[in-house]
Amino acid sequence: MYPQQRPPYPAARSPYPAPRTSQSAAEVNQPWDLSKLPNRSAPKNPYLLVADLQPAKTAPPQVDVERLAQSSKPVQTPQIQTVPHSNFSVLNLGQDLMNELRPTNNRKWTQNHNVLQTAEFNGNTVTVKNIRYSKYESADQYTTRYYDAVFNLNDVRTLDLIVVPFHAAPRLAHVQASFGFADSRQLGMSIEARYEEGEKYDALGSALRQFELIYVFADERDLIRLGTDVNKNDVHIYRLKFEPNEVRTMFVDALQRANKLAQKPEFYHPLRNSCVTNLITHINKGRPKAVPKEYRTLLPGLMDSYVYDLKLVDTTAKDFRTAKENAKVNWLVEKYGDLEYFSAGIRQNMY
Repeated sequence: MYPQQRPPYPAARSPYPAPRTSQSAAEVNQPWDLSKLPNRSAPKNPYLLVADLQPAKTAPPQVDVERLAQSSKPVQTPQIQTVPHSNFSVLNLGQDLMNELRPTNNRKWTQNHNVLQTAEFNGNTVTVKNIRYSKYESADQYTTRYYDAVFNLNDVRTLDLIVVPFHAAPRLAHVQASFGFADSRQLGMSIEARYEEGEKYDALGSALRQFELIYVFADERDLIRLGTDVNKNDVHIYRLKFEPNEVRTMFVDALQRANKLAQKPEFYHPLRNSCVTNLITHINKGRPKAVPKEYRTLLPGLMDSYVYDLKLVDTTAKDFRTAKENAKVNWLVEKYGDLEYFSAGIRQNMY
């Protein structure tokens, strides 16, 4: 359990380059000159560990056994009404079954899925709470930190599609998104099946209400390096051709969906309530009917080819094969690693 009221986070040096004064999506698409950026590593300990927020453990109160023994008052044993064992078992079994049939946010979640991300709106600004930043040693060994960040909704500029195909089945993939801002920050969004401790993804189980749905808003170094460094998959990033006002609508819609799930959880479903179906809903909210449903919306590994055919990918490539190769960022992730300007560095091939 985590405390409801957290102490204020200490001021931390921004992990992003200096702001740019761009006013449109076209200006944001200008490439960074990385030779002018200092070769610095990420700031040390800029965020609090979840463990830092835990209340200090206190020793249990000591009992004065001798004083109790000298007490003249007789000890009265309370009368306990017992329920027949058979009825008790049936009642518990029924309750457990009902709990499994209803989505809930109260389970023993994995460390990466234990804290929900939510948003607090205040006019043209929004505070995204508990942005995740996990640093991985392996798929099962990692340290998770959370931090809050304030964004000006007037500064929302770009939407990038992140496609992570699975080596064993390339037509299957995990599809994510990243929102870009005028001050050069990127906020990643991953819509996932939420895992309990010890759980792994199971295709059949996901169709049978085994997993809840979770919206993860995270630092790009978390989401992208999980795909490249830990899971050893290819990661492709495509800049989509949407206007800033359209991207703003998508961003707000996604945050509102995350807030709703925090209050009223839902089950994940690979065809009806997945990463792709929800992302398409947000895109079509910003630009109605931009991504119509067809067979490729049911196969996440084909999502990038579909948006390319819809002429939504901002690229000069003359065919999808070239566009996909240009969008691959694995070697750039290895080059820029955990540097402060990671998001700018891995986008050098995008232009």
